[in-house]
Amino acid sequence: MRSSSWFRGALAGLAGGIAWLVGLMLCFGPVQGLLADPDLQSAKMLAAFGGEPPPRTVEAPWILVAGLLGIGVLWGWVYAGLARGWDLPWWRRGLRFSLVAWVLMVPWFEFYLPWSVLREPAPLVALELACWAGVLLLVGAAIAGVEQALRPPRLSRAA
Repeated sequence: MRSSSWFRGALAGLAGGIAWLVGLMLCFGPVQGLLADPDLQSAKMLAAFGGEPPPRTVEAPWILVAGLLGIGVLWGWVYAGLARGWDLPWWRRGLRFSLVAWVLMVPWFEFYLPWSVLREPAPLVALELACWAGVLLLVGAAIAGVEQALRPPRLSRAA
């Protein structure tokens, strides 16, 4: 990647990290009552988030912000590298990137940790799969939109 692509990717990734934080609030926030309901959720999952010691991000919430911004930059760089070969409108590149990210990350994560290790019930895993789709759609749109806005204008072929 050229240095300008790296820079655009980093800035777009920062926007993606912010979108990730917003997406978590918008997509997971409204369903937390279901996901944390002791009548629906596994005791092991509830203990992982409510037991001692608490998650690091509960003790120091800035860790979540810093982590998602850092991951966003990494994703922005990957996006900038991949999207160069995608001759699509920016929003379709963002949608494609969201789909790739979801397919490569979410099914494995939900299968292994919540469903297998923490014994989360399958309907709640399905709900989380849908919530992750919403989060990653926001991330992909933010990264693609900002990266597109930072691209230098193309010279027309007629010039």
